[in-house]
Amino acid sequence: SIEIPDMEDEHGVLPDPIATVGAGVTRNTLNEALRHTGLQFVVDPGADATLGGMVATGASGTTAVQYGTMRENILAVQCVLADGTIVNTGTKALKNSAGYDLLGLLCGSEGTLGVITKVAVKLHPIPENIMAAVCVFDSLQDAAQTVAMLKLCNVPLLRCELLDAMSVKAFNQYQQGQGQQDAGAATKREEKPTLFLEFQAPSMESLQEQVQMTQSICDDYGGSGFDYCSDEEERKALWAARHSLYYASVNLRPGATGAILTDACVPLSQFASVIQETAQEIEEKGVVAPTFGHAGDGNFHTIIPIGEGDSEEYIETLHEISNNIVLRSLAAGGTCTGEHGLGYGKTKYLERQYGPGAVHMMQLVKKSLDPHNIMNPGKVVPN
Repeated sequence: SIEIPDMEDEHGVLPDPIATVGAGVTRNTLNEALRHTGLQFVVDPGADATLGGMVATGASGTTAVQYGTMRENILAVQCVLADGTIVNTGTKALKNSAGYDLLGLLCGSEGTLGVITKVAVKLHPIPENIMAAVCVFDSLQDAAQTVAMLKLCNVPLLRCELLDAMSVKAFNQYQQGQGQQDAGAATKREEKPTLFLEFQAPSMESLQEQVQMTQSICDDYGGSGFDYCSDEEERKALWAARHSLYYASVNLRPGATGAILTDACVPLSQFASVIQETAQEIEEKGVVAPTFGHAGDGNFHTIIPIGEGDSEEYIETLHEISNNIVLRSLAAGGTCTGEHGLGYGKTKYLERQYGPGAVHMMQLVKKSLDPHNIMNPGKVVPN
């Protein structure tokens, strides 16, 4: 079910920009239903995910630098507990300080505390003026430092993605192999660290000011080839290509059939050094592993292609790289997962990240709401 704002109220009252949807509704389905309203749901994880699943995993994506993650874009959630109790959390008000934050507790719980059945999400106006830009750098350090300065200067970025040289190589090869004809994606890009940026503003003049300020900051940090476009088809092609990076990365290594996908997030002040150290380790170990990230919020991913014929020693090296990414991020004051969640594989890092006291508290919450451990047992909280 989808309940959307009535933009033609007979009394002329403007509606609240909120949609209430069943947990199985996907974000593309919601946005299609919203087309006539001029509003949109903005959290974009790069897949047509269900809204319930996005709440359960605390999802985010390329637009989080502007709008925040799923946590900042939900107002209310209905769920069913292990004993069958129906629970309603949150309200449609923009502020709420009544009782424990059960809404925050359910977001990111990965189905371990209850089954989410309904979600009320915030909506935002579809901007009239949007522009995308691309800029190339000689080093990851320079590109990452540019992002930090853009944030310090309060440039209102809609998207801010950083691709390392190997990601751009994968990007080029994949588009060539697909015979991509869209202008924004088909351009063969210089295989150096690259920023993909997007801006929005209420007027074209304001938009141009943002772009000019960004270009000036990029120039200060050695950026080159700054190029921008406002054509909708070019922009869509550019971001569609960005979202295909998983497949491009797997395609980059002949014989690969899948990949280990990492996810970590660090303070912006540490982003440049952590992503540089990660790229250096990958190069030293001779592994194919493109690294890219949502640079505006310090979240980055390394896609490590893996093949059926890989030796045990090689696979061990891949897992070592993945483990080191987490340890490096935690040492920098970050988290073992910025948006993908813990699942089964990352519960072992929970105590290192928060300490035994916080893990014990989580275990008490889990035990009280699911005493028989029937809700996704083994996920999130160590048994």
